Amino acid sequence: MADRFRFSLAMIVPPVAGGTAAVLWWPGVAFALLVVAYLAAYVVTVPSSSGRRVSLSTAVAGATALASGGSLVLVLGPAAVALPAGLLIVHIRHGQRATSDMFPAEPVGMAAFASAFAAAVLVLPSTDPAHPAVLSVFAGAAVLGFFVTVLTRSLLSEQRRVVARRLVALRSFGDWPAYAAFFSSAALYAVTVTPMGVWSVPLSGLPYLFSHISLHRLQDTRRTYDQTIRALGAIPEAGGQVSVGHSARTADLSVAVGAEIGLGASDLRWLEYAALLHDIGQVVLANPAVARSDYSVDDVSGWSAAIIGEAKYLENVAGIVASQHSPYRREGQMRDLAVPRSSQLLRIASRYDRAISDGLSPVEAVELLHKGAAYDYDPELVKALRRVLQRRGAFAA
Repeated sequence: MADRFRFSLAMIVPPVAGGTAAVLWWPGVAFALLVVAYLAAYVVTVPSSSGRRVSLSTAVAGATALASGGSLVLVLGPAAVALPAGLLIVHIRHGQRATSDMFPAEPVGMAAFASAFAAAVLVLPSTDPAHPAVLSVFAGAAVLGFFVTVLTRSLLSEQRRVVARRLVALRSFGDWPAYAAFFSSAALYAVTVTPMGVWSVPLSGLPYLFSHISLHRLQDTRRTYDQTIRALGAIPEAGGQVSVGHSARTADLSVAVGAEIGLGASDLRWLEYAALLHDIGQVVLANPAVARSDYSVDDVSGWSAAIIGEAKYLENVAGIVASQHSPYRREGQMRDLAVPRSSQLLRIASRYDRAISDGLSPVEAVELLHKGAAYDYDPELVKALRRVLQRRGAFAA
């Protein structure tokens, strides 16, 4: 119901507001051309370093704001009129996930940027786009708009129902290279349009073009790398040592709980890779001599860490995997500080998924972890796991 209400608002309110602005102050053909420009911006989206799609509407808004001296009618009016069609374009081309990521976060961030810039230029001695004070205010408003976009996405994106808002925000901050390229192109256009005329368009497009190519290559490289990690993690599953999909499910749950307890972006990335590869040592058991020998779970962890450690880039991952079967603390001892918290988290997420695969319900699986809390499992991490599962509706009747 909430999504339908939000969709209805996006389809009705912005066009009415933009149309009203056009009636009250009609700027001629410029208004119609900007509507077309915003629509084109939703067609030509680019992937950001975080993996989500980002529209060029920010670049259009930035260029318009600078070139018009901060006119809110010219910046937000056409954007409002084009918003429903833009939402539909993104939905058709990229699906519901991209639509949720982009709306309403980008329009709200754009409004914050335009409003801040319009208010600031009122007290400046000049509205010349090339004036240092104007460019400084433009940069500050751009940063503000980006932060508002991140905040809005963390509060309203559908992803908040699956992971902590903090994780949504962390991933959103990864979009900053795309936004930096957009605002740079906008500033270059506004500064050069008067002396160069139409030639300012291809010139200002260069920063965007270079970033577009770089971001696409970065996304392709990252996708290939992630797919390779996931393929390696699935080898024990193909051999029947663990249940199919165990590594992917463990990685998803580990990252969600890690964000819940406040791990940073780099720690979450290492944790995800560790969860994907934590059972890779099971391949050693394909050797009949090893399979018949007396081995322990610690041996499997050591084998996994040794295999992962062959890749120098994954040394942090190997360290997490090596301690994945170490208990939270032993009887008569305090918490073992030598065991990384990421290892403890991986231990809990993996045990939960194994319990679910064995036929236990989510409630029964969590109760199993609670019984081992304070010795086998960190009680605070078990509580964080429960909160994540509650958010995902795992305990629903």
